[in-house]
Amino acid sequence: MSRVRSAFTLFELLLVLLLIVISYGLFAQNFSMRTPEEESVKLEKLNLYLAKIGGDKNLVSLRCIDDCGECRLLINGKDTNMTLSIFEKDNAVNAYYYDGKRLEKIVFDDYYIDEYKREKVCFRMDIYPNGSNDKLVLDYKGKVYLFENYMESGRVFDTVANTQNFLEKYQLEARGR
Repeated sequence: MSRVRSAFTLFELLLVLLLIVISYGLFAQNFSMRTPEEESVKLEKLNLYLAKIGGDKNLVSLRCIDDCGECRLLINGKDTNMTLSIFEKDNAVNAYYYDGKRLEKIVFDDYYIDEYKREKVCFRMDIYPNGSNDKLVLDYKGKVYLFENYMESGRVFDTVANTQNFLEKYQLEARGR
């Protein structure tokens, strides 16, 4: 007479559990649900990141306040309550604007949270609704980043002088000289 088997053995259950754990470990990390706030933003791709968030028809502004430890994201002038940590606190952040002739250090206007409260801005970047942005040069932690086109990653240079030389050469080539 044959016996009818009515349950799994402990070994079979452990084997199935082990296969499930291994499968989860291999595949689940690729499907993580990260919000934009949790994404790590590389500084040289900051303009691309902001353009992606804003889409084609929005003004996207990044305001880094006080010691640049926290940056707030605004869309069409409204605070999104989304913050990014791009800079380390208390590290010098120097920004320059290229006016076609020379680099000029930027002093940013204060950010007014409401009519009674304002905060000092140490860095600001805007991506306009038409997709353009100002030519910004950012000097941070021994590297100099040039943001000249929202469709490209920022270029990285060693010094502000090298950046200015590049811009002058580029402008002469654009004029056909």
